Amino acid sequence: MTDNRAADRQPDLEFGLFDWVDAAPGRTVAEVYDDRLRVLAEADAGGFSAYHLAEHHGTPLGLAPSPAVFVAAAARVTERIRLVPTTFVVPLYDPLRLAEEIAMLDQLSHGRLDVGVGRGSSPHEVAMYGLTPADAAERFESHLPAVLEALETGRFRRPSTDGAAEIVRLPVPVYQQPHPPLWYPTSNPDSIPRLGDQGYNVLFGFGFTSPPFDVVREQSRTFFARFRSSEARGEPRRSAPGRPPRFGVMRHVFVAPTDEEALAVAQAAFVDHYANFAHLWQAHGSDRFSTPLHLDRLVAEGKVFVGSPPTVTAQVAEAVTVGELNYVACAFAWGSLDVEAVLRSVRLFRDEVAPAVRGTFPRL
Repeated sequence: MTDNRAADRQPDLEFGLFDWVDAAPGRTVAEVYDDRLRVLAEADAGGFSAYHLAEHHGTPLGLAPSPAVFVAAAARVTERIRLVPTTFVVPLYDPLRLAEEIAMLDQLSHGRLDVGVGRGSSPHEVAMYGLTPADAAERFESHLPAVLEALETGRFRRPSTDGAAEIVRLPVPVYQQPHPPLWYPTSNPDSIPRLGDQGYNVLFGFGFTSPPFDVVREQSRTFFARFRSSEARGEPRRSAPGRPPRFGVMRHVFVAPTDEEALAVAQAAFVDHYANFAHLWQAHGSDRFSTPLHLDRLVAEGKVFVGSPPTVTAQVAEAVTVGELNYVACAFAWGSLDVEAVLRSVRLFRDEVAPAVRGTFPRL
């Protein structure tokens, strides 16, 4: 049954792609890059609003430790889709360098850049740069305002030991004023009120680590209530003007002609992907991801979308309705999925699933 209140909340439901560029057995890194760019070019043909690329270090989960480099390549093979590093791990950058790279990417993409920002999701990864989680949090709080000010004004201010500020003028301005729209991925409910106040786009819930959709719904309601109050006060927002910010989830997705084929192919690929996901934690002796996950159970719990077009349509429609979402970021390429199977999955989702999901909401 359609929740009409939820339907009223999603008149502009959008779908995006999410990617780690994780290692694929039997494929070289160069081949993985080429495969991903093929998938991105297919998504650029229509049906998807954005491409999200994660930043990870020292792990086969992330073969794009410099998302800016990969997004620069993506900008040259696409024309429509928005490109979203999700996230730049802000504490790992000099803020001047990050501001300059964002401005370059915004110009290279002709204003198709969104920017995800965060502290970093793995203590093991920030430790590679000599930081503790507390260090990373402190650097995020000091670096992000400096980056945004530089993008907005074209001038970077670096405080000096004598209390004065060194001013660096940025010869490359951003294409979009005052800066590209911002995204913030989080699994922390305590961050949602602040993100609503500041009008970020938000991804809340990541695949198999996500909370149930009734929990997601409560956070969605909190987020939009805080955003509406902030907007009524005329406070600045960090998402694109003229429409509600995105509040959504990320999900692994695999669509095939039949449920049986989809599950059989996805199960084998998911084993390889989960090994990539758990690699760094296991290498540091953590048991956080030591328990094998059963894909069929994750599908039943709504944490992975796998099946034929009608089956995935029902899965996505339930997520959007129960979670009161206006955005779903779909991870189509992961583990050992063959690129041709991924391309077919993308096409089936674009041509059959997305229109059918929208059709379940009379006001869309």
